[in-house]
Amino acid sequence: MIPFSEQYDDIANQELVREACQGSRAAIEKLVKTHQRFIYNIALKMVRDVDDAEDLTQEVLIKMITKLTQFQFKSSFRTWLYRMVMNHFISIQRKKAEKEVYSFEELGVFIDEVHNNETMTSEEQDAYKDEILEVRNRCMASTLLCLDRQQRIVIIIGAIFNLKSQVAAQLLDITPENFRQQLSRAKHDLFQFMENKCGLINPENPCRCYKKTKGFIKEGKVDAYSHRFTDAYKQSIAAVTGEKNQELNRIMEGKYLYLFTEQPYEDTAIGEQLINSLLIDPDIKKLFHLN
Repeated sequence: MIPFSEQYDDIANQELVREACQGSRAAIEKLVKTHQRFIYNIALKMVRDVDDAEDLTQEVLIKMITKLTQFQFKSSFRTWLYRMVMNHFISIQRKKAEKEVYSFEELGVFIDEVHNNETMTSEEQDAYKDEILEVRNRCMASTLLCLDRQQRIVIIIGAIFNLKSQVAAQLLDITPENFRQQLSRAKHDLFQFMENKCGLINPENPCRCYKKTKGFIKEGKVDAYSHRFTDAYKQSIAAVTGEKNQELNRIMEGKYLYLFTEQPYEDTAIGEQLINSLLIDPDIKKLFHLN
Protein backbone atom coordinates (compact mmCIF):
# COMPACT_ATOMS: atom_id res chain seq x y z
CA MET A 1 0.00 0.00 0.00
CA ILE A 2 1.10 3.57 -0.68
CA PRO A 3 1.26 5.92 2.34
CA PHE A 4 -0.41 9.33 2.25
CA SER A 5 -1.71 8.94 -1.27
CA GLU A 6 -5.10 8.92 -2.91
CA GLN A 7 -5.11 5.11 -2.74
CA TYR A 8 -5.43 5.17 1.05
CA ASP A 9 -8.99 4.82 2.31
CA ASP A 10 -9.29 5.90 5.95
CA ILE A 11 -12.96 4.93 6.18
CA ALA A 12 -12.02 1.40 5.15
CA ASN A 13 -9.17 1.36 7.67
CA GLN A 14 -11.43 2.52 10.48
CA GLU A 15 -13.87 -0.23 9.58
CA LEU A 16 -11.01 -2.71 9.79
CA VAL A 17 -10.24 -1.41 13.28
CA ARG A 18 -13.87 -1.98 14.32
CA GLU A 19 -13.83 -5.49 12.88
CA ALA A 20 -10.49 -6.25 14.53
CA CYS A 21 -11.78 -5.10 17.91
CA GLN A 22 -14.77 -7.42 17.41
CA GLY A 23 -12.46 -10.40 16.95
CA SER A 24 -11.67 -10.50 13.22
CA ARG A 25 -8.26 -12.01 12.60
CA ALA A 26 -8.58 -11.13 8.89
CA ALA A 27 -9.05 -7.44 9.77
CA ILE A 28 -5.93 -7.44 11.94
CA GLU A 29 -3.96 -9.08 9.15
CA LYS A 30 -5.20 -6.51 6.62
CA LEU A 31 -4.19 -3.59 8.88
CA VAL A 32 -0.72 -5.06 9.33
CA LYS A 33 -0.26 -5.67 5.59
CA THR A 34 -1.54 -2.19 4.74
CA HIS A 35 0.97 -0.33 6.91
CA GLN A 36 3.95 -2.60 7.48
CA ARG A 37 5.88 -1.66 4.33
CA PHE A 38 5.89 2.07 5.01
CA ILE A 39 6.85 1.51 8.67
CA TYR A 40 9.67 -0.83 7.63
CA ASN A 41 11.09 1.60 5.06
CA ILE A 42 11.05 4.47 7.55
CA ALA A 43 12.84 2.16 10.01
CA LEU A 44 15.49 1.30 7.40
CA LYS A 45 16.29 4.98 6.97
CA MET A 46 16.39 5.51 10.73
CA VAL A 47 18.80 2.71 11.63
CA ARG A 48 20.28 1.40 8.32
CA ASP A 49 20.70 -2.19 9.55
CA VAL A 50 18.10 -4.63 8.18
CA ASP A 51 17.84 -6.64 11.39
CA ASP A 52 17.38 -3.49 13.47
CA ALA A 53 14.74 -2.22 11.04
CA GLU A 54 12.84 -5.50 11.24
CA ASP A 55 12.97 -5.37 15.04
CA LEU A 56 11.62 -1.81 15.04
CA THR A 57 8.86 -2.72 12.61
CA GLN A 58 7.81 -5.66 14.73
CA GLU A 59 7.84 -3.54 17.89
CA VAL A 60 5.58 -0.94 16.30
CA LEU A 61 3.19 -3.49 14.82
CA ILE A 62 2.86 -5.14 18.21
CA LYS A 63 2.07 -1.72 19.68
CA MET A 64 -0.50 -1.14 16.96
CA ILE A 65 -2.24 -4.45 17.58
CA THR A 66 -2.26 -4.20 21.37
CA LYS A 67 -3.47 -0.58 21.36
CA LEU A 68 -6.17 -0.89 18.67
CA THR A 69 -8.88 -0.82 21.31
CA GLN A 70 -7.58 2.62 22.40
CA PHE A 71 -8.23 4.20 19.00
CA GLN A 72 -11.20 6.54 19.50
CA PHE A 73 -12.10 7.27 15.84
CA LYS A 74 -11.60 11.00 16.39
CA SER A 75 -8.83 11.29 13.80
CA SER A 76 -7.42 9.45 10.80
CA PHE A 77 -6.28 5.97 11.81
CA ARG A 78 -3.16 6.41 9.73
CA THR A 79 -2.27 9.63 11.57
CA TRP A 80 -2.87 7.91 14.91
CA LEU A 81 -0.67 4.96 13.92
CA TYR A 82 2.16 6.91 12.30
CA ARG A 83 2.35 9.30 15.27
CA MET A 84 2.94 6.18 17.36
CA VAL A 85 5.62 5.09 14.88
CA MET A 86 7.49 8.41 14.96
CA ASN A 87 7.39 8.63 18.75
CA HIS A 88 8.71 5.08 19.02
CA PHE A 89 11.52 5.65 16.54
CA ILE A 90 12.64 8.86 18.24
CA SER A 91 12.64 7.34 21.74
CA ILE A 92 14.31 3.95 21.16
CA GLN A 93 17.74 3.08 22.50
CA ARG A 94 20.62 3.52 20.07
CA LYS A 95 20.83 0.60 17.65
CA LYS A 96 24.08 -1.08 16.60
CA ALA A 97 24.31 0.66 13.21
CA GLU A 98 23.69 4.06 14.80
CA LYS A 99 26.66 3.55 17.10
CA GLU A 100 28.99 3.17 14.13
CA VAL A 101 28.56 6.81 13.02
CA TYR A 102 28.70 9.75 15.41
CA SER A 103 29.16 12.92 13.38
CA PHE A 104 29.65 14.40 9.92
CA GLU A 105 33.24 15.17 10.91
CA GLU A 106 34.05 11.52 11.65
CA LEU A 107 32.28 10.30 8.51
CA GLY A 108 34.18 12.92 6.52
CA VAL A 109 37.50 11.59 7.79
CA PHE A 110 36.45 8.07 6.81
CA ILE A 111 35.44 9.20 3.32
CA ASP A 112 38.70 11.13 2.84
CA GLU A 113 41.01 8.37 4.04
CA VAL A 114 39.51 5.00 3.08
CA HIS A 115 40.04 3.40 -0.36
CA ASN A 116 40.43 6.60 -2.38
CA ASN A 117 43.44 5.19 -4.25
CA GLU A 118 41.49 2.30 -5.78
CA THR A 119 40.62 2.36 -9.47
CA MET A 120 38.10 0.58 -11.67
CA THR A 121 37.99 0.41 -15.44
CA SER A 122 34.71 1.27 -17.14
CA GLU A 123 34.24 -2.45 -17.80
CA GLU A 124 34.71 -3.22 -14.10
CA GLN A 125 32.29 -0.46 -13.13
CA ASP A 126 29.67 -2.01 -15.39
CA ALA A 127 30.34 -5.51 -14.05
CA TYR A 128 30.09 -4.36 -10.42
CA LYS A 129 27.25 -1.86 -10.86
CA ASP A 130 25.04 -3.66 -8.32
CA GLU A 131 27.76 -3.67 -5.70
CA ILE A 132 28.53 0.00 -6.39
CA LEU A 133 24.85 0.81 -5.92
CA GLU A 134 24.86 -1.06 -2.61
CA VAL A 135 27.88 0.91 -1.38
CA ARG A 136 26.28 4.17 -2.50
CA ASN A 137 23.10 3.37 -0.59
CA ARG A 138 25.06 2.42 2.51
CA CYS A 139 26.92 5.72 2.31
CA MET A 140 23.66 7.66 2.01
CA ALA A 141 22.34 5.81 5.05
CA SER A 142 25.48 6.74 6.99
CA THR A 143 25.01 10.42 6.22
CA LEU A 144 21.49 10.25 7.68
CA LEU A 145 22.88 8.66 10.84
CA CYS A 146 25.03 11.75 11.38
CA LEU A 147 21.85 13.73 12.03
CA ASP A 148 20.29 13.51 15.47
CA ARG A 149 17.10 11.46 15.82
CA GLN A 150 14.72 14.40 15.49
CA GLN A 151 16.51 15.79 12.44
CA ARG A 152 16.65 12.35 10.89
CA ILE A 153 12.95 11.65 11.19
CA VAL A 154 12.12 15.16 9.98
CA ILE A 155 14.18 14.83 6.80
CA ILE A 156 13.03 11.24 6.18
CA ILE A 157 9.32 12.04 6.26
CA GLY A 158 9.55 15.63 5.00
CA ALA A 159 12.13 15.39 2.20
CA ILE A 160 12.66 11.74 1.29
CA PHE A 161 9.06 10.52 1.67
CA ASN A 162 7.73 14.01 0.90
CA LEU A 163 4.94 14.30 3.45
CA LYS A 164 3.35 17.73 3.49
CA SER A 165 4.30 19.89 6.44
CA GLN A 166 0.74 19.90 7.81
CA VAL A 167 0.66 16.09 7.90
CA ALA A 168 4.23 15.66 9.13
CA ALA A 169 3.68 18.22 11.89
CA GLN A 170 0.69 16.22 13.14
CA LEU A 171 2.82 13.09 13.37
CA LEU A 172 5.44 14.88 15.46
CA ASP A 173 3.00 16.96 17.54
CA ILE A 174 4.56 20.26 16.44
CA THR A 175 3.33 23.18 14.36
CA PRO A 176 3.77 23.15 10.57
CA GLU A 177 6.00 26.21 10.86
CA ASN A 178 8.20 24.47 13.42
CA PHE A 179 8.39 21.43 11.18
CA ARG A 180 9.42 23.54 8.18
CA GLN A 181 12.13 25.22 10.26
CA GLN A 182 13.49 21.89 11.50
CA LEU A 183 13.40 20.49 7.97
CA SER A 184 15.29 23.47 6.62
CA ARG A 185 18.04 23.09 9.23
CA ALA A 186 18.32 19.34 8.65
CA LYS A 187 18.57 19.82 4.89
CA HIS A 188 21.25 22.49 5.35
CA ASP A 189 23.42 20.21 7.50
CA LEU A 190 22.98 17.19 5.22
CA PHE A 191 23.38 19.01 1.91
CA GLN A 192 26.42 20.96 3.08
CA PHE A 193 28.19 17.71 3.98
CA MET A 194 27.26 16.15 0.64
CA GLU A 195 28.47 19.22 -1.24
CA ASN A 196 31.82 19.04 0.55
CA LYS A 197 32.39 15.28 0.40
CA CYS A 198 30.24 13.46 -2.17
CA GLY A 199 31.74 13.01 -5.63
CA LEU A 200 28.29 12.40 -7.09
CA ILE A 201 27.23 15.89 -6.04
CA ASN A 202 30.47 17.80 -6.62
CA PRO A 203 32.87 16.35 -9.24
CA GLU A 204 35.77 18.13 -7.52
CA ASN A 205 35.42 15.85 -4.49
CA PRO A 206 37.77 12.84 -4.53
CA CYS A 207 35.29 10.26 -3.23
CA ARG A 208 33.79 7.92 -5.81
CA CYS A 209 31.53 4.99 -5.03
CA TYR A 210 33.43 2.59 -7.25
CA LYS A 211 36.71 3.28 -5.41
CA LYS A 212 35.14 2.40 -2.08
CA THR A 213 33.43 -0.63 -3.64
CA LYS A 214 36.64 -2.16 -4.94
CA GLY A 215 38.31 -1.72 -1.56
CA PHE A 216 35.35 -3.18 0.32
CA ILE A 217 35.23 -6.20 -2.01
CA LYS A 218 38.89 -6.86 -1.24
CA GLU A 219 38.12 -6.63 2.48
CA GLY A 220 35.14 -8.95 2.16
CA LYS A 221 32.70 -6.24 3.28
CA VAL A 222 30.76 -6.30 -0.01
CA ASP A 223 29.83 -9.66 -1.48
CA ALA A 224 30.61 -9.56 -5.17
CA TYR A 225 28.38 -12.58 -5.76
CA SER A 226 25.26 -11.82 -3.73
CA HIS A 227 23.84 -9.27 -6.21
CA ARG A 228 21.34 -7.93 -3.71
CA PHE A 229 20.01 -5.35 -6.16
CA THR A 230 19.43 -7.62 -9.16
CA ASP A 231 15.79 -8.49 -8.47
CA ALA A 232 13.58 -8.38 -11.53
CA TYR A 233 12.03 -5.15 -10.31
CA LYS A 234 12.77 -2.76 -7.49
CA GLN A 235 10.31 -0.01 -6.67
CA SER A 236 11.96 3.25 -5.68
CA ILE A 237 10.92 5.55 -2.85
CA ALA A 238 10.19 8.24 -5.42
CA ALA A 239 7.61 5.98 -7.06
CA VAL A 240 5.47 5.84 -3.91
CA THR A 241 5.79 9.33 -2.44
CA GLY A 242 2.88 10.85 -4.32
CA GLU A 243 2.88 14.55 -5.06
CA LYS A 244 6.29 15.97 -5.90
CA ASN A 245 7.92 18.92 -4.21
CA GLN A 246 7.33 22.37 -5.58
CA GLU A 247 9.29 23.22 -8.73
CA LEU A 248 11.70 25.52 -6.89
CA ASN A 249 12.54 22.78 -4.40
CA ARG A 250 13.19 20.34 -7.23
CA ILE A 251 15.54 22.78 -8.91
CA MET A 252 17.41 23.72 -5.74
CA GLU A 253 17.49 20.37 -3.94
CA GLY A 254 16.83 17.70 -6.56
CA LYS A 255 20.45 16.69 -7.01
CA TYR A 256 20.77 15.93 -3.28
CA LEU A 257 17.43 14.24 -2.66
CA TYR A 258 17.61 12.15 -5.83
CA LEU A 259 20.25 9.93 -4.19
CA PHE A 260 17.78 9.14 -1.41
CA THR A 261 14.48 8.97 -3.26
CA GLU A 262 15.85 6.61 -5.92
CA GLN A 263 16.80 4.05 -3.28
CA PRO A 264 14.69 0.87 -3.17
CA TYR A 265 11.32 0.88 -1.44
CA GLU A 266 11.78 -2.48 0.22
CA ASP A 267 9.31 -5.28 0.86
CA THR A 268 9.21 -7.21 4.11
CA ALA A 269 7.42 -10.32 5.35
CA ILE A 270 7.80 -9.31 8.99
CA GLY A 271 4.06 -8.71 9.33
CA GLU A 272 3.10 -12.19 8.15
CA GLN A 273 5.62 -13.75 10.53
CA LEU A 274 4.31 -11.58 13.33
CA ILE A 275 0.67 -12.45 12.68
CA ASN A 276 1.41 -16.16 12.70
CA SER A 277 3.14 -15.93 16.07
CA LEU A 278 1.38 -13.08 17.86
CA LEU A 279 -2.21 -14.08 17.24
CA ILE A 280 -1.72 -17.36 19.05
CA ASP A 281 -0.66 -15.46 22.17
CA PRO A 282 -3.29 -16.08 24.90
CA ASP A 283 -3.40 -12.43 25.96
CA ILE A 284 -3.92 -11.23 22.38
CA LYS A 285 -6.60 -13.86 21.78
CA LYS A 286 -8.35 -12.74 24.96
CA LEU A 287 -8.05 -9.03 24.04
CA PHE A 288 -9.75 -9.53 20.67
CA HIS A 289 -11.96 -12.49 21.63
CA LEU A 290 -10.25 -14.66 19.04
CA ASN A 291 -11.07 -18.33 18.76
